[in-house]
Amino acid sequence: MAPTAKNCADCGKLFLNSGTGKYCPECTQKHEKQMDEIASYVRDNPRSSVDEICSALEVKKSLVIAMLQSGRLEEININIKYPCAACGKKISHGRYCKACGKKITGEIAASLRRVRKNAELQKIKKGVYSKDQWLDK
Repeated sequence: MAPTAKNCADCGKLFLNSGTGKYCPECTQKHEKQMDEIASYVRDNPRSSVDEICSALEVKKSLVIAMLQSGRLEEININIKYPCAACGKKISHGRYCKACGKKITGEIAASLRRVRKNAELQKIKKGVYSKDQWLDK
């Protein structure tokens, strides 16, 4: 993949992006350092909340939540709660609570069934038949 010019999502600086990163090298390095600090703080204070971590380390709440959602803090055996991305219910891992995850999965499955059914109807309308269908006529 050829490098493309992109603005950093954090500082806005233009940089050459050769991967899927959305941050410039300086901000990426800054975030990595902050993530190491967060992990260290959580090891020492396993019962702290997201807000306590942000206040103590002066980091963005979105960074702490992103680390929790990605499982980057799972190995530390913590019990930090943050809101489900859909309903706001407090959860301790992932992006969605079980109920919302189940609902989203069901909606995706239903949508996929509709797409498949519509594709089959389009084939029939266009006169695409199987060998057996032609033989029956």
